[in-house]
Amino acid sequence: MIRVEIVQFDCRGETMIPRQFEPEVMDTREEAIDYDAMDHSEVNRQFAASVLPVITIRQQQQASAGDSQPLQILDLGTGTALIPIEICQRVSQLQIIATDLAAEMLKVAQQNIQRAGLDKSILLEHADAKLLPCKDQSFDGVISNSLIHHIPEPQSVFTEIRRVIKPGGFLFVRDLLRPDSLAELDRLVSLYAADANPHQRQMFRDSLHAALTLDEVKALLHRCHWPAAAVQQTSDRHWTISLNL
Repeated sequence: MIRVEIVQFDCRGETMIPRQFEPEVMDTREEAIDYDAMDHSEVNRQFAASVLPVITIRQQQQASAGDSQPLQILDLGTGTALIPIEICQRVSQLQIIATDLAAEMLKVAQQNIQRAGLDKSILLEHADAKLLPCKDQSFDGVISNSLIHHIPEPQSVFTEIRRVIKPGGFLFVRDLLRPDSLAELDRLVSLYAADANPHQRQMFRDSLHAALTLDEVKALLHRCHWPAAAVQQTSDRHWTISLNL
């Protein structure tokens, strides 16, 4: 058998590390608990702080139009719901439908939501982001953090996002950025997961290896007829899409 390996090159002709898929669903009890225990607090706060101005503008537009209904937001790949909790603790008149394909993640998410007293603001749904059980144009906005790197063919998720967002809605997606070398990957793991246990460090390493590059994300946006400029590198390990439709 001949093994074919796809090798990528950057603009300088140097070899880049290829994308290495990780399991699409983290659905063991150990994974859910370990993921929830990792210190995501700073990343979660930054995500919430970045998306809140977008939410506020959309709420103001609703109020100006005489619409008093809570803003309906879809969170894809919510994990243990830490980001919806962070957002709903900062803003009212908001309902987030938080979805994940991992039932064990959602069990921990429900405990977190109850502990935060946000049962009415955050509703959990066991759902596949590639085939959402949602009507067309049913959400004012779609948010997602660290889902896309789990999906082998992420175009299907972007197609679903495009389908369920209302005209004039917003999209805010953040995920890991694949490093351009194994040395950089090792540096990021050492820097950001030094205090984690071995399983947590391996999860972070696998996620970086499975992440997309900026050019790969731009190609996804292009296929949805969205501007490539909507995605930017926003840290040494993240890219972010911020788009008003």
